[in-house]
Parts: sequence; structure tokens; C-alpha cells
Amino acid sequence: MKNKDIKRQIKEEFQDIHMPSKKEKLLEDIQFVQPIQEDKHKNKHFNIKWQLSILTIACICIFSFITLQTQDAYSISFEVNPSIELKVNNQRRVDDVICHNDDAVLVLDDMDLKNTDLDVAVNAVIGSMFKHGYISEAKNSVLVSVQGSDQEKRNALKQDVATDVKDILSGYSLEASVVSQDYDFSKEREALAKQYGISVGKVTLIQKLINVSPNYDFEDLIHLSINDLNTLIHYKHLNFKSITIDGVESHSGYLTNEQVKSKVLQHAQVTEENVYEYRDDLDVQDNQLIYIVEFTDEFAKYHYKVNAISGEIVLFESEM
Repeated sequence: MKNKDIKRQIKEEFQDIHMPSKKEKLLEDIQFVQPIQEDKHKNKHFNIKWQLSILTIACICIFSFITLQTQDAYSISFEVNPSIELKVNNQRRVDDVICHNDDAVLVLDDMDLKNTDLDVAVNAVIGSMFKHGYISEAKNSVLVSVQGSDQEKRNALKQDVATDVKDILSGYSLEASVVSQDYDFSKEREALAKQYGISVGKVTLIQKLINVSPNYDFEDLIHLSINDLNTLIHYKHLNFKSITIDGVESHSGYLTNEQVKSKVLQHAQVTEENVYEYRDDLDVQDNQLIYIVEFTDEFAKYHYKVNAISGEIVLFESEM
């Protein structure tokens, strides 16, 4: 063997003994590969965004739930002289009951109407008003007012409640005159109701009356009963787009035109045969319904104001 061949063989054997195989070398390289660092800042940013998204969705769900619970809530008030208001949810169940005067407290008589169905509450309120004498043959007018944001739904509710009131009183053999209306929420009406201690429904009715008959002041009408206001509306032939009146109001508590005529002629000591140009008109003065009467005879012209309920002569003037 040549020297050259001997050197080559020795070199190969030395490499086999001292050098790692390719496989072992590759494994060594893999063991020492630098691990990839995780971007902690990026993950933290992702977690914050995820938490904010969940919080936003939760807020939207809560707000939607609250909105759904309140958007169809209604206020239904009943006014004769007692003034009672029912807060009703969209399932037509009573959430709250509000008494606007002392008569209303007497009518409720410790009745707990919360969480009752609306038709049960209406029956209880109207029945108690009748039994306590607030609704009678002489005072048969009831004002039903519905406040809510959805006009179509509140109008349907108004019709249903007005029909219920009519039917309940018919069961007591009483022909009622039910005045019903619906309206939106108004801060102005709420403030007026609080200022004068009356219901928002009555405030609304008075405002509508003034809109079609501007010669009246608000203060002239606030103490009139619902039957008084109903009588005035009927006597003046007033019409409203948003008010429905079902049934004729009772006039048994008021003087008739003939009774007024007899009273003033007797007071003036004038016989009917000697009277010409006689006229009378029902009106309001100082929260009282009055008859304004004017007539003449051959000696003078006479002017009277007579209380329509008591018959008291409030004013008398004559001009020769």
C-alpha cells in the first residue's frame, strides 16, 4: 500500500471516531434553535379589545331590554272629581296607582291594585266611584285619558277602556257619558297638573277646550267638574278631533232654561207677555257654570248672571 493510500484510510477512521454523524449534528442544531418569543403586548391588546367588545354587547342588551320594557308603558287616568291614575305596562298590568286628590284616596279605600290586570283595576275603580256616590244619575260623566308614545296602540287602549267604563256603569243601570282622549307626554301639562293639583288628563281636556274656544282662561275652568266641562262642550256645540264622547251628560243637576227664565222675570217683576228680545247662554265665571240672560220690556233692558246649579243671582243690572 502506498503512503498516500495509508494516510487517506487513517483520516477516514479518525473522522468516524471523533466527528458526529450528519443525523446527530442535525439534532444538535435543532436543540440549539433559538425559540420564537411570544408578543405579550399584542396578546394583551387583543384581550382588552375582546373585553371591551363583550362589555359593549352587554350594555346594548341591557339597554334594549329596558327600552322594550318601557316603550309600551301607558298612563291611564280616570277623572270625575276623584282623580286616579294607573301606570300600565305593555302586558296591560298595573305597575303603579296614583291618587291626585283626597277623593281618590277615599275611592281606593286601601285597595291594592298593583300587579292586577287592567280590566280588573278599571272595574274596581269605576265600581268604587259609583258606590261612593261620585258617579250618579246627576253626575254621569267620566273622563278617560290615555298617555303613551305609540299613537295607534294608545288609541286602541283608549277605546277598550272607554267601552269597559260604559259597560261597568251600565251594569249598575246607569247610562254614562264617557269622554275619552289620548295624548303624548308633555312637560308643560305635567307642570300645570302639579301646579293646580289636577290630573294631566284634565289639563289636556281644558287646553283642548280653550283651543277651540279661546275666550276662556285656564284658571276659569280648572275647578269645574268633568260633568260641568262636558255640559259646556255640549251646550257650546264644540267639536274635537282627538276627543270622543259616548253618551249624553246628565243635566238633572242644572237649572233648565225655563227655570232660569222664570227666576229672572220674577226677580225683575216683569210678566212674560211684556218681554221681547229675550236670550240666555250658558257660560263660565269664577269656575262656576252660569246663565247669562238679557231681555227687555217697554221700560228697561235687563242683564242677569245666574248660577246654573244653585240658581243664585250672581249679577243684576238694568238700564232704562
